[in-house]
Amino acid sequence: MKISFQRVTNTITFIPAIDGLRFIAIFSVVLFHTVKYITTKNTYHYPNIDLLYIQHVFEKGRIGVPLFFVISGFILGIPFCKSKISNGPPVNLKKFFLRRLTRLEPPYILSLTILLIGSIYVAKTLSFNEAIESYFASIFYVHWLVIPQHLPLINDVTWSLEIEVQFYLLMPVLAAMIYGRKLAPARYYIYIGLALSCIISNHLFVQDVRTLFGFIQFFLAGMALADLYIRKQLILPKTKLDNLITVVLFCLIWARDFSLAPTSFGLFFWDCYLAICIFLFCYYVLLHQTLSVLSNKIITNIGGMCYSIYLIHYPIISLFGRALLQYQFTKNGYVNIFIYTVILFITVMAISSLFFLFVERPCMKEGWYKNLLNFKPKKTKSSIA
Repeated sequence: MKISFQRVTNTITFIPAIDGLRFIAIFSVVLFHTVKYITTKNTYHYPNIDLLYIQHVFEKGRIGVPLFFVISGFILGIPFCKSKISNGPPVNLKKFFLRRLTRLEPPYILSLTILLIGSIYVAKTLSFNEAIESYFASIFYVHWLVIPQHLPLINDVTWSLEIEVQFYLLMPVLAAMIYGRKLAPARYYIYIGLALSCIISNHLFVQDVRTLFGFIQFFLAGMALADLYIRKQLILPKTKLDNLITVVLFCLIWARDFSLAPTSFGLFFWDCYLAICIFLFCYYVLLHQTLSVLSNKIITNIGGMCYSIYLIHYPIISLFGRALLQYQFTKNGYVNIFIYTVILFITVMAISSLFFLFVERPCMKEGWYKNLLNFKPKKTKSSIA
């Protein structure tokens, strides 16, 4: 049997750069969580190292989540955009939702179930009642509503998946409202107006829970990119400096300050700033086709596994990091932190690859569940001795 780490796609058009962008997003998130865990849990004292500063620097890896949101807006926007703007076939909403249900739910439910058992009986970090309540709230993507005062207790990072599901449900409405406008300027006004309205309202009425409307500007940026991509419309001229501009934009994304209070005007500026920078960065990668390295097979394969990596990376870091941090490899704190990071990265990739191969990848095949439902054991000829 041939082992393949390439993502299974059901569409004729495969866009390698998208998986390249997914690679950047998942690498950023894993790096952020790895360094945060190491600098928070490390039992050794390094007098010459400012661990808080290291945390502050690598905290910028949180930009991976809004980058994922932009990618989702782009991917989900393409079929609706083709249908409404390019006179393509209409989107079958039944297939649209069924595809996401059969593609995303099995890995999600399996990972949560394993972590539920682990949190109660192995790590013993949660009581049975706490774990069960959080488990079912996460299964139905309503943790933000049922237990708003906490991130998901079983797996913190799944809060963003609840935001994604809210977007899936709202996507047909957004597509009708935006892509239904035949004139491009009208669509641009809606993209910008709706994004600004949500950002402003979030700052005027500070929310205690994380919902789609706190991040909708990123999904709208992705929908706008799909609009441009399908129409092959450039908003900036191509130049010989496009690759350099793309790198500069990526650096500007990492300049985002996450330390400001929710009510400060500075945070309003940074929310707008981040949405614009990620939009332009993805625009150059997708429409100006810059940073060809993002289409490298190794990069795209890792990017294609991002869902598996995202689902289980933090529990892996916590599980193996606890034992790893008991060892001090050198007397140099920076070297030790680097070694810890590399080891945890390799561990995350190894286990996530297995999860991808045996759990997520089979679910990528359209209609995979039909084979299970229609399974009939082969009849064997009986012989009389």
